[in-house]
Order: sequence, then C-alpha cells, then structure tokens
Amino acid sequence: MTKSNVYRYFESSEAVLIDVLVEEYAGWQAELGVALALDGKAEATVEDIAAVFAQTLCARPLLCRLTSIMPSILERKLSFERMVEFKLNLLALRHQAAQAFHARLPEMSVDAFEQVIKYALPLIIGLWPLSNPVDVAAQVIALPELEGLRYDFQHDVERAVLILMRGARD
Repeated sequence: MTKSNVYRYFESSEAVLIDVLVEEYAGWQAELGVALALDGKAEATVEDIAAVFAQTLCARPLLCRLTSIMPSILERKLSFERMVEFKLNLLALRHQAAQAFHARLPEMSVDAFEQVIKYALPLIIGLWPLSNPVDVAAQVIALPELEGLRYDFQHDVERAVLILMRGARD
C-alpha cells in the first residue's frame, strides 16, 4: 500500500499506529481472560493477578512498545475526534479488563481494578524503554557498579502491579 493510499483512510501514520495499539490492547485483554481462567483455582490472589498481568503483557512486545510512545509520539498528530474515539476505546478496554480481574478476585471492586490499570499505564510507559535501553545505555548499565540501574520489565511490572493492588485493596 502506498503512503498516499494510507492517508486516504487514516489522518496520519500515528493514527495507523493508534489503531494497531487498540487492536493490541484488545488482543491482550483476550489473552488475559484465557490466562486468568487457566489456573483452575476458584479465586485468584493478588499475586496471581499481578503475575498474569505481567506475563500476558510481556508476551506482547508491540503493545508495550506502542504504549511507551503513545503520549509522546502517537497522540501528537490525532484530530480531536480521533483522540476522543481512541480514549473511549481505552476506557472500555480498561473497564473490561477490570471486570475480568474482579471476576477472579471478588474482594477487590471493579473500580479498584480500574485504578490499578490506570496507574499501571505510566509504569508501562516508563519501564518499557528503561528495560530495553539503546545499545550504548545497555553497555553502560551492564557495568557491575551500575547494576542498580537495570530493569527487568516483567519482574518490575509484576512487582509494581502487586504493590498497586495491595494499596487499592486498603
């Protein structure tokens, strides 16, 4: 497809990537539902939910990459109408994910899970590039004295989501 044909259907290349991002979130949510159902327990624990959240997220690197550039790059060239549509899609997907979590851990409300997901978004935005540094930065933080600057995306997301859930439960 030529660039001119793309612009007939999309207002910008960022709009194309926003649509891909929404599809990635929908795919992640579907995988999340399957993963939550697979453990065979009647109810999940906060540790189970945090682990599934991080595992399913890490299985979708495109989702993580696009999420990490969403506010700084992808949202810059969207029209008001397209931005409203995108944000409404995100809210709907967040609510559906919160309902899926609540179904597995009824002691936490859907609203509490929505707050957890809301605050997990900036964690993903920041942790993805820190966990996947450019070559020079990767070489630098490989130095033993800089070990404290290394990030492990899956582990760190799981830990942060667990902390968020424990706080939201109180």
